[in-house]
Amino acid sequence: MSKVIFGLGSNLDNPVIQLQTAVENLGRFFTLHRVSNIYKSQSLLKDEQEDYYNIAVLAETDKLPQKILSITQKIEKDMGRIKLKKWGERVIDIDIIDYNREIIKLYNLEIPHNNMIYRSFVLNPLKDIMPEYIHPVLNISVQDMINSLEDDYNITICQNKFIFL
Repeated sequence: MSKVIFGLGSNLDNPVIQLQTAVENLGRFFTLHRVSNIYKSQSLLKDEQEDYYNIAVLAETDKLPQKILSITQKIEKDMGRIKLKKWGERVIDIDIIDYNREIIKLYNLEIPHNNMIYRSFVLNPLKDIMPEYIHPVLNISVQDMINSLEDDYNITICQNKFIFL
């Protein structure tokens, strides 16, 4: 079995409920082990978009990365995701952050996620579920990645809001 780390985000249609629904959908295909705290942050563009809510999920699977991508894209579509513009508002976004600490570069998939090291809303939830995580390309810890961030997008932990496995 391979370990896979998902990063999930939402800023539309009651984002916490969207995250819970996405976790339940992931649980139909993968063995889920941990889910992070919920984090709230500004949009990447720091524009008029509503704030984003993000989590990370640690799972196990016997599926290969391309199949995992296919499943996550179907979940996004079934939940109503429409891709109108890059970094635009979304009901749900499910990224594959890491797959068994392997380095994978395909035309439609890069693992570890290529922008994770710049995003507090990926790194902080990742630290919750796997504080010992070491980036397989850069060979640095998740804490060191957090410490090197130039912008934290005003990230905060959402107290009293939880996602259940």
